[in-house]
Amino acid sequence: MDTKERLRGIIPPLVTPLDENRNIDKKSLKKLIDYCIDGGVSGIFVLGSCGEGSALGIEKKKTVVKYALKYINGRVPLLVGALETSSEKVLEEIKIYENLGAKYFVSAVPYYLEPEDQKGIIKHYQFLTENIKGKLIAYNIPSYVHYDILPQTMKYLLKFPRLIAIKDSTSNWSLFQKALVLNKTGGMLSGNEDLCGAALIFGADGCVPCLANAYPNFYSKLYRCAGEGDIEGIKECQEAIIQMKKVLEFSKNWIAVVKYLCFRKGLMQPYTSFDVSELSKEEKENIEDYLMKNEYSFTKK
Repeated sequence: MDTKERLRGIIPPLVTPLDENRNIDKKSLKKLIDYCIDGGVSGIFVLGSCGEGSALGIEKKKTVVKYALKYINGRVPLLVGALETSSEKVLEEIKIYENLGAKYFVSAVPYYLEPEDQKGIIKHYQFLTENIKGKLIAYNIPSYVHYDILPQTMKYLLKFPRLIAIKDSTSNWSLFQKALVLNKTGGMLSGNEDLCGAALIFGADGCVPCLANAYPNFYSKLYRCAGEGDIEGIKECQEAIIQMKKVLEFSKNWIAVVKYLCFRKGLMQPYTSFDVSELSKEEKENIEDYLMKNEYSFTKK
């Protein structure tokens, strides 16, 4: 019987609030965390792709972790991303966060110098699990690291005592479905909005959707529908997600769009890190026009 700890529910990959000088906006960070927790989420994930974790300097990242831990105050688990170019760098960063009190860490495979094969992926996660004190979540995001963690490899990784989940952020339903079938004891999290509903029906423990930054209540309802076996409710929610996710296509910088959605709700300013362009006036106008016609069908759920 598998008694390993599992992460469940909706875990938004939090955007990182910045001020006009690109420093961490602590007040907005607290506001966003409280908003998401009040919206029924089961965890908070900082410094992932959506949180610009690969773009921020280490001092800013330390500030995010320090204050996120303070503001959450044990209400839900805090997951911290460690996205780096080598296994040693990932471990070095995790050690920094462990010293701040963090206990859950999300790591993709190293990028730039990619693993040679699936054995290289296993080697990376085995190295981390043998050298950290906390718990690890493997992050499958081939669009950024150019390498897929295959279903059989996911099954193998979940045997490591400290590796408690796989976050799959591909749009590959065939791959994720096979992973769900192979891992019936749990540990699978969907990181793709398009697949959230289907993933929950097929047994995923939860979802990590970027739009939950702005709409946590909606995604919490989706998860409740799954828990109640309400297939029609899940279908309705998923149809709304497909419609709403189109808003991310109005800019090449989807992170800026998510920040803008949070800005519209009074949660933060829409400033982005140096490497992420802010929205143009035209992009904002297009987003506003789209939301005027479509947001109600999403938020009324």
